[in-house]
Amino acid sequence: MNRWMKAGAAVLVLGVLGTMAGCGGKQAASSAPAKPAAASSAKKELKVACVATYPPFVYKDKDGKIVGFDVDITGAVAKELGAKVVYESMPFNEMVPTLTSNKADIAVAAVDMTQDRADKVDFSNIYYSKENVSILARKEDNEIRGPEDLKGKKVAVEKGTVYVGTAKQYGAEVKEYDYHDQLIKAVEDNEADALILDKPVARFYLAHGASEKLKPAGIISGSGGFVMMVSKKDEGLREKVNEALDKLMKNGEYDKIYDKWFADENFSKEPDVKS
Repeated sequence: MNRWMKAGAAVLVLGVLGTMAGCGGKQAASSAPAKPAAASSAKKELKVACVATYPPFVYKDKDGKIVGFDVDITGAVAKELGAKVVYESMPFNEMVPTLTSNKADIAVAAVDMTQDRADKVDFSNIYYSKENVSILARKEDNEIRGPEDLKGKKVAVEKGTVYVGTAKQYGAEVKEYDYHDQLIKAVEDNEADALILDKPVARFYLAHGASEKLKPAGIISGSGGFVMMVSKKDEGLREKVNEALDKLMKNGEYDKIYDKWFADENFSKEPDVKS
């Protein structure tokens, strides 16, 4: 896996966010030097909604602790804000309502930007440049070799994600589930013919047992990147989050966190990814 392509992602941040309605505001990649956000923030606790079955971005370790790349990035941002983090795991389609009802400040779980979400919540700058999307099918399946082969097939996806639309785009019969481990089980148990997952997540599951019954069955080209969703009700929080992200990328802390989670040797760690 590539080292996140920081320079390319910085351009992507400005281009994508600049063209999306409802996503205006200052960008972390501005020319002004990043200022420590803690001094200007009165918030001492960040309530973070997440989906803790999405390794290596967010998941539970063997002790039940919520860990992952998104968790470490959020924790580093919170440190810059002088705040501690409290996580609550939930199905993906519950995160936006949790933000709009003021029950959380931020939501993370490999989130894509969409116009529908932009109407309800704010977005941080992109902090992970998105790779291709993987299709997984059962090992004995010789019919599915790419997205064009999904037509008429039962395809498992997570509720509320952009992959609901992706599966429909290719003519699949969509089967929606709350958590990603349920997608794996659905295909293994013949409830679905295939599933769609972000490539790093598919790679992680295959490395932790899914490869006994499942195999890669094609790639869908990815674009954009992952962002934090931020409550619109907390005025100024998005700008503070973006300042903190910018500082992490400039001082090398982002690279340390990236290497911790995406270096090949770390995919051998055994997670607890149950909901």
